[in-house]
Amino acid sequence: MDERKISWVKKNDLAALLLISIFMNGFETGGYQAVLLSIGQTYQLDERGQGILAAVELFATMIAPIIFGTIADQVGKKIMLVLSTFARVVSGAIIFIAFHSVIFAVGIAILGCATSIIQYVAIAAMDDIYPKTRHNRMGFIAATYALGAVVAPLLVGATINGPLGWRAFFLMDCVISLIMTILLWKISFAVREEVEDADSMNARAVVTDQKKGNTTQIYYLGVALLCFIMFVYVGVENGVGFFLNGFMYSTMDSEKGYLALSLFWFSMIPARIMCGIFAKYRAVLLCLASIGATAFLLVLSMVNTEMSAFVVVFILGFFCGAVYPNVLTYAADFAGERTATVIAAITVATGVGGTLVSGVFGFLETALGYRSSFVALMFFMALDIVVSIWVVKIAKPVVQ
Repeated sequence: MDERKISWVKKNDLAALLLISIFMNGFETGGYQAVLLSIGQTYQLDERGQGILAAVELFATMIAPIIFGTIADQVGKKIMLVLSTFARVVSGAIIFIAFHSVIFAVGIAILGCATSIIQYVAIAAMDDIYPKTRHNRMGFIAATYALGAVVAPLLVGATINGPLGWRAFFLMDCVISLIMTILLWKISFAVREEVEDADSMNARAVVTDQKKGNTTQIYYLGVALLCFIMFVYVGVENGVGFFLNGFMYSTMDSEKGYLALSLFWFSMIPARIMCGIFAKYRAVLLCLASIGATAFLLVLSMVNTEMSAFVVVFILGFFCGAVYPNVLTYAADFAGERTATVIAAITVATGVGGTLVSGVFGFLETALGYRSSFVALMFFMALDIVVSIWVVKIAKPVVQ
């Protein structure tokens, strides 16, 4: 192999494993959303019961960073990734053998904790290990998550009528996670990019209201605003993702909701790749993403045909997809040297938003129907427009 190719592989070997870890998180999200209806039928749950079951996992994603949020910065990101990936193996085994919804809930709660830790530690590790290219890599991280969420519903569609039903999905997740545990345990987490002192200072720049602050400190206002953006966005994303299948089945008698869900996640991939490539325009992209997502949530509430639902969901996913990578680039700048702590805080916010909205949406659907529930999500998403503009105003230019 050419020496330059060997050098490239050595530089990006850890990035590949981190991206696979993120891919598996998206895989779990998209797959769980696709099988929720079947799980509800297995355990005889109505929409409210399904909403609660969805919220169990999301509540776990909120709790895990609260408990373990700062530990990765103290004991090391490698050990946290290895342990949390192995916990994912354990959760998959519990879910696979679950004969009652309560046992399933225990397994899915452990899975939620594991994926939450994997998410924020993998992103923080990418920030630390690739300081020169971290902004551009955030777009690819987010795109990889979306790719996993695209693939999973397609696999669910192919296996749901097989002998194992929805359990086949969790068995696949369990096996892949076991392999990942071994690979992460064996690889080195040494920094793959070196930067000059001046570049390092700029890369770690923390924005304050009037001037640059101490680069070891967190800029708390900026982080709080980013947490709010993700609280709203993930709430909306999960509201659409978990109930899109039921919406299409109930309102247009379509059994292709899993395809619409794949389209929703698939359209996020080009959006997130573009955000990585055009990271220097992140201020505009963040605001446009919130505006577009708000508008097309309203349109989704009015669609009546399967084909129009596919089109609208695709466009909605494109706008939604741009939120996450742009938030991550600002998070890297606001974090100082405590990347895992800040990404953990944002992960907590996503867990809170996802938990509340997924739980509430089931009750809203029962009381108001799917269409009115999506309108409620639209008003919720509109809050991100205001906060995104606020983030852009307080953030001074930093090295891209």
